[in-house]
Amino acid sequence: MKRIAFFFGAGAVFLAAACSEQAPRPKAEPTPVKPARVADAGPATDARPGDARLGMMARYELWKAKKEADAKLAAQLAAEEQARLLKFDKSKMPKHLALFAFEKKTRKALDDAAEKLKGKPDASDQLAKLVASQRKAIEAQAKILRAMDPQGGNSNIATDHDVSLNALANDYPEAIAASLQGDAKPLADVRAELDKREKKITSWLAEVKSSKK
Repeated sequence: MKRIAFFFGAGAVFLAAACSEQAPRPKAEPTPVKPARVADAGPATDARPGDARLGMMARYELWKAKKEADAKLAAQLAAEEQARLLKFDKSKMPKHLALFAFEKKTRKALDDAAEKLKGKPDASDQLAKLVASQRKAIEAQAKILRAMDPQGGNSNIATDHDVSLNALANDYPEAIAASLQGDAKPLADVRAELDKREKKITSWLAEVKSSKK
C-alpha cells in the first residue's frame, strides 16, 4: 500500500514538472523608458541667436579687413608703377616730344591732302606720292621708338606712339583714299583712334613735365 502511494506521489510530481515546462512563461512587461531629463536652460534668452549674429559680424569684419588690405596693396603697387613710368618717360622727354611733333606734322600733311584732293581726277596718284614720300621718315621714327624702349613696358606712351606711326603709314592713307571714293566711315574711325592717342600722349607728357621724380 505504501508502495502504490509513493508511485502516484512521484508521478504527480513528475506530471506537475512537465506541465510547468510546457506552459509558456508570462512575458515580462517592458520597463517604461523615462524621458531624458532636460537640463535647466535657465531663463529664456536670445543667447544662441546672439552667438550666430556675433559669428556673422566677425566674418564680415575679417572680409572687410581683407578687402581693405587688398585695396591698400593695389593702390601701393599702382603708385609704384606710376612712379616707375614717370621716371622712365621723364628721362626720355626730348625723344617723346620729337616723336609727337613728327606724328602731328605727318597727320596734318595727310589731312591737308584729303581736303585738297577732293574731286580731282588724279587724287589717288597724288595721295600715293605723298604716302611714299612720308614712308622713310615714318620708318626712321619707328626705329627711334624701338631703341628708346627695346624690351617694352617701360614707357606709358610707347604703345600710343607705335599705333600712331602705323596708322599714319597704312590705315590713315587708306581711309583717305576711301573717303575720296565717297566712303567717309573708315576715315572717321581712324581719326577717332588717332585723336584718342594724341589726347593720352598730351596728358601724360604734361604729367611727366610737372613730376618731380
